[in-house]
Amino acid sequence: MKNNVLKVEGLEYSYQNASGTQKVLKGIDAEFEAGKMYAIVGESGSGKTTFLSLISALDKIQEGDIRYNGKSVRKIGGSEFRLKYVNIVFQSYNLIKYMTARENVQVAIDFDKRKVSPDKYLAQVGLTEEEGGRLVNKLSGGQQQRVAIARAIASNSPIIVADEPTGNLDEDTEEKIIEIFRELAHKEDKIVIIVTHSKRVAEHADEVLRLRRGVLS
Repeated sequence: MKNNVLKVEGLEYSYQNASGTQKVLKGIDAEFEAGKMYAIVGESGSGKTTFLSLISALDKIQEGDIRYNGKSVRKIGGSEFRLKYVNIVFQSYNLIKYMTARENVQVAIDFDKRKVSPDKYLAQVGLTEEEGGRLVNKLSGGQQQRVAIARAIASNSPIIVADEPTGNLDEDTEEKIIEIFRELAHKEDKIVIIVTHSKRVAEHADEVLRLRRGVLS
């Protein structure tokens, strides 16, 4: 069996609304391997965010299964899976507002009990030492997004999942961030899965998967 493989088997997901049951995902099968960067594309409402929430163990599996190295995420447990195996770059950043940019990245480093400067990762995403010392709520949206990315790449998690990570960035910064994600996959042998509307991100991905009406192809 290959190491560091995330496998999705027959994944289905529904929710209730005023019209009745709405099926968002319809029997999805997929396999994500270490050393590759994947882009998941699709129109708004196609199920991308739901799929991301499930593979990140932010939401509970209803039908089907998700396995990491052959073991069901149900058995691993959602909290344990997020703590040990996956790091998420949220579209809404999910930064700790009362901390500086540097302190937010330090949290990820401390989880792994490593001795490395958070400035290394902030510099990778184009933030200065001065910006690293600011409270994150004093930074622009684009700067906060870069802090969120720096926090994710500072972790030792074998899986990186990102929701529109370049959405608030200019073209030059987007290129740098894409290259960072590619290096995480190709040089550090991580599974990198990016939900995106960006053509540039998709063009640089090793594999592009399209979600359409709840079906992944």
